Amino acid sequence: MRTVILLLALAACGGGDDPNVPADAAGPDVAPRQIVMENLPLAINDIQEAILVGGKGDVARIRMSAASAAIDWNIHSHPNGETIVVDEAFKQMTVDYVFMPKQQADWYLLVRNKGLTDITVQLQIELYGNITWSGWQ
Repeated sequence: MRTVILLLALAACGGGDDPNVPADAAGPDVAPRQIVMENLPLAINDIQEAILVGGKGDVARIRMSAASAAIDWNIHSHPNGETIVVDEAFKQMTVDYVFMPKQQADWYLLVRNKGLTDITVQLQIELYGNITWSGWQ
C-alpha cells in the first residue's frame, strides 16, 4: 500500500525531465519555442556579445562548453545608461544557466576567452515564452 501511495504522490508532482528549467516558468512538458546552436570561435581575450530580448515569464536556458576552463560570461542590461549584471562566472569549462528576466529589456550575453589559447565555445540556448535571440553584435 505504501508503494502505491508513493507512486501516486510522485505522479501528482509532475515536472519535466529537466530539473534546471522550472516547471512554473516553462511548463512541465513544454518544448522550447526555439533552440539556438552555434560554435563561437574566440581568440585569447576576445569578447563577443549577443542580445536576448525578453521579460517576465520568459526563460532562456543557456549552455556553453569549451575544451578548457577559459569561459568568462555574464548576463547584463543597460537601463538608463547603467550596467546591471544579473549573473556572471569566470574561467568555466561548462555553463548551464537558466535565465528568467524580471522585466522587459534587452539582455546582453557576454562571452570572453580568458584562457591561454584560442577556443571554440559550443553554445546552445533553449528559448521559452516570447524571449528572442538577436545573435552576436
